[in-house]
Amino acid sequence: MVDDSNRMQEFTNRRTFLAAGVGTTAAMAGCLNSLDKSLGEGSDGSNLTIVTAASETGTYAASQGIAATVDKHAEQITVEAQPSEGTEDNIGRLGRGEADIGMIQHRSAQKILNGQEPYGDLSYTPQQIFHYNDLPWLFVTNNDWTSLADVESGARISPTPGASGTRETLSEALDTVVDDYEQISVSYGEQAGAMQEGQLDVGAITISNFDFEASWIQEMKQTVDTRVLEWPDSAVSELESKEGVPVEPVDMTKFDGYAHAPEEAMGINIPYNFVVRSDLEYDHVYDFLETMHEHREEMKEDHPYLSYYMDDEWWTTRMYDEFPFHPAAADFYEEIGVWSDEYVRGDE
Repeated sequence: MVDDSNRMQEFTNRRTFLAAGVGTTAAMAGCLNSLDKSLGEGSDGSNLTIVTAASETGTYAASQGIAATVDKHAEQITVEAQPSEGTEDNIGRLGRGEADIGMIQHRSAQKILNGQEPYGDLSYTPQQIFHYNDLPWLFVTNNDWTSLADVESGARISPTPGASGTRETLSEALDTVVDDYEQISVSYGEQAGAMQEGQLDVGAITISNFDFEASWIQEMKQTVDTRVLEWPDSAVSELESKEGVPVEPVDMTKFDGYAHAPEEAMGINIPYNFVVRSDLEYDHVYDFLETMHEHREEMKEDHPYLSYYMDDEWWTTRMYDEFPFHPAAADFYEEIGVWSDEYVRGDE
C-alpha cells in the first residue's frame, strides 16, 4: 500500500494550473462534431457514465473502482465507467449525452475558458467536480539513445495515441529538441511490439502521481530495452518558460527495470480533473461525491490511485484556475472544509 505521510504536502505545494497555448488539429475537431445534436441521449437520468482514457491504462482501471464503489452504495444514482480516446473524446461525449462525468486536462480547460477552437461553439457549460490525478509524461526508446538530443532525423514518434490535448502538449515540448520526425499513433499497450518490429522509435509513458507505473509499462520493460530519454538543459530552460507545458522532476530511483534512466527525469506533468455539464442534476453530483467520500476506505482497495482520496485536500489539490465548480461540488467541499474563496462557483 502507498505511504501517504508526506505526499499531500508535496502535491499541494505544486502550481494549481498552467495556462495553455492556442492550436489544435483537425482530428481533435472531429471528436467534437455535432456537440449539440444529441444532447441528452446515452445515459439517462440517474444512470451516470464516467469516461477517462484507453482501456489498458491505470487511469481507466481506477475509474472502474470509483464507479463500482459509487454504484454499490449511492442512494440516487447508478454508475458505470467506459474507456475513451481521451480528453477531446470525453468533451464530445459529454456534449452528445453519451457520458455524464468526463476527465479533461489543463490545456483543454484553458481553451474552454477562452472560447478557443475547437471549443469556440461548445453548446454546454462544463463545470469541474474533483481532481483526478497528475501524470508526468516521459519519452522512451529501445534505440541506443539516452537523450532527446540523440533522436535522429525521420524518427517515428508517438506522443500518445490519437489526437488529444495531451498529445498537443507533448508535441509542443518535443519541438524544442527534435526538428524532423514523423508523428505516428500507437496505443500504449502496443508500443513495445511496435518498437520490436522497428515501427516505433520513441514512445511515451507516465508515472502516475509520481508514484505508479501502469502494468503496460512494466510489460514494456520486460519486452524491450526501455530507455528513458533525458531533456537537454537548454530545452528544460525553454520548457519552463512555456505556460502551456508544465514540467516537474520525477524521482526514477523508485523504479527498476529500465535499460537507462536518470536518477531524476524531467516530466511533462499534466493535471487531470473530472468535469460535468452544468445541467447535471445537483442531487446526482452531490450523491456521487458524498458516496465516494464516505466509502473511500473501500474504494482505495480497488486501485492504488484511489488511496489519495483518503486525504480531503486531494479532492481539490490541482483544480483549474477560474474554471467553475458545479454548485453541488462547491457545497460538498464547503461541508468537508476544503473550499477556497479563490474557487469559482458555477451557475445553478
